[in-house]
Amino acid sequence: MMKKIDISILGLGNLGTAFFEGLHRNSNVNLHLYEENEQTRRSLLKLYDTKILPNVEIIDSGILILCIKPQNIKDFFESSSNKIGENVLICSPVAGLEIETINQYVGNKIIRIMPNLLIRENNGLIPFVKNYDGDYLNFIDGGLSFLGKTEEFDEELFALITAISGSGPAWFYELSNQLVNSATKLGMNENDATNLIKELIKALPNLINEDDTFDELVNKVKSPKGTTEAGLNSLIVDNFDNIIFNAIRQATNRSIEISTELKNE
Repeated sequence: MMKKIDISILGLGNLGTAFFEGLHRNSNVNLHLYEENEQTRRSLLKLYDTKILPNVEIIDSGILILCIKPQNIKDFFESSSNKIGENVLICSPVAGLEIETINQYVGNKIIRIMPNLLIRENNGLIPFVKNYDGDYLNFIDGGLSFLGKTEEFDEELFALITAISGSGPAWFYELSNQLVNSATKLGMNENDATNLIKELIKALPNLINEDDTFDELVNKVKSPKGTTEAGLNSLIVDNFDNIIFNAIRQATNRSIEISTELKNE
């Protein structure tokens, strides 16, 4: 019988809750939850019959997932690193927090990941990088792979990965928001426009095959001199490619800035 994995989740904001909701269906995992905000604890307790502690107690085994804000990292390690056993695997999805920076506080094995909220539904790709060999505590195969697909990357790419994948849902949500706004400006009821776009988003995965490029997918929708092509030509004229590039570049640069700030604290 496979030994269960002990996973502690520190912080139950949006991402921490997504980890919990994605993992609590895994029968091979024991979850331990920590959240200092009383209102957040109460909200979760209304939905799930589970134990949530306000503060970290002694964690001497298993995996600790740090779902706390970058600006709180220094305070956490300075106040609580003595509560983390040397055999604990530290998992960090914190934007900009490099393995080297964590090693300033503890000498544990560390895996850095950059998921997004799709893990709530056990979906999406989870990039990772680690400072150890093999699959310590079977966390990658027994934990992360339950949440979505996993792939190892060089850490130097994590700022860009954060901008593209970690922040990825926001780009599509904002595009959807602007589609709704355009529809309402052109005379459609906002609720009707919102429902149209939401149903469109739900159906999109059914149109995507593994081998399709995004150019090919665009070409499947548009036809010569048709409505889609007219809109796409407008995007070209308005430099849509530069708009997207600048957004990703700004998000990437901010991730690099956070890394530098955390390293120099």
